[in-house]
Amino acid sequence: MDKKISFKDSLSVPIFEAYNKSIFNLLRSKSYENYTDVVLSTLGKELENYFSPSDFRLKYRYKSKKSFYANISKDSSNEDLSSDFNKYITYDIIGMRLVIEKIPDNFNIDEEFIKKSKIKIQFLKNRVYSLQGNLHTTTDSVAINKINDKIEYINNKIKYLTKYINFKTLLEKRSLIQKNINFIDKKLAKSSNPSLERERQQAFLLLESLNNSLGLIAGHFAISHILENSESLHKLGIYLESSRQKYFNDLNGYNSIHFCLKSSLYPSWVAELQDRSSIMEYISKYGPTIHDKIPGKKRKLYPLPLSTNTSDVHRYISHIKYILPKYTKYVYNGYIKKYTKKENVQHYYKKLFLENAEYSKTANEILYDKPSIIYFPTLDENIPNKIKTNEKFDEK
Repeated sequence: MDKKISFKDSLSVPIFEAYNKSIFNLLRSKSYENYTDVVLSTLGKELENYFSPSDFRLKYRYKSKKSFYANISKDSSNEDLSSDFNKYITYDIIGMRLVIEKIPDNFNIDEEFIKKSKIKIQFLKNRVYSLQGNLHTTTDSVAINKINDKIEYINNKIKYLTKYINFKTLLEKRSLIQKNINFIDKKLAKSSNPSLERERQQAFLLLESLNNSLGLIAGHFAISHILENSESLHKLGIYLESSRQKYFNDLNGYNSIHFCLKSSLYPSWVAELQDRSSIMEYISKYGPTIHDKIPGKKRKLYPLPLSTNTSDVHRYISHIKYILPKYTKYVYNGYIKKYTKKENVQHYYKKLFLENAEYSKTANEILYDKPSIIYFPTLDENIPNKIKTNEKFDEK
């Protein structure tokens, strides 16, 4: 047998799986979880400089063991050793999400960001022009399809950035649509009118679409501006890895900006922060999700215990903890709330619980928990020495 093949077969799975599992356990350790809580608290407090606490939702989740172990199992099954180790597989163990529900009429985007967006648009247009040139010199159908996909993706990004630089105009358009709806409502209050009702419905759908775009853009700007200027986050060692920033506007309806957060103080700490549209967030809770279409990702209710004896109930709870993420949400003024086991289950299975009332009732009885508390997180005493000795760090 080829020595190189033998070496790969003997080392690829144990080394890479063991390493990835160790990172997973490290990120879920008490000190790292506490640090993540402080980051969420600090980011939320910064966001309150842009939005009212009731106008945005911010939370994070730890990926479940089941989901992560399935990912590293697939990652370690490749034949080519060079592709066995995916350094990004641990990047979404901690997944944060921001959803902007309402944008103030006076929300303003910094001119510097608009200028940068204009430069990006020109760069992307040049990229499209170059790719279109490649189409004329390519005859392979697979290559042509890939190029067309890239062109479509870039054009969608150009459309988004164009909305970004026209944010103020979109706000003014929203105001006019809202005034028109208010005017129609006054007329309908006096007497019903099918024609006016249809007009109102069309105006309402347009307003919802506009609010969806405005929310995504406002969240994008706020996150970028905060990570660039926040002294509090800088003291925590938080920075943005810009090379991992991704824009999604898929035909299946997924609309989001993904940021990658890293820490210069906590080794291996990394989190994915999604700025997600409000419509996409609603669909993810109550409609068919993108995850449901991915093999092995569809959410299914785990069978209830056959009896109420202690061992059966413990087995059920143990499995639930294995397959479910752990959620923590931002509340206000730096305060956060950690979900209990019961709240994790209710949140994860929200749609399925609504569709299965009997299961929901029994599960809620089994998963009785102490009430969750809202608290202000602070860095504990067991923080790494690197943080204790860092002159720039100022614990609050």
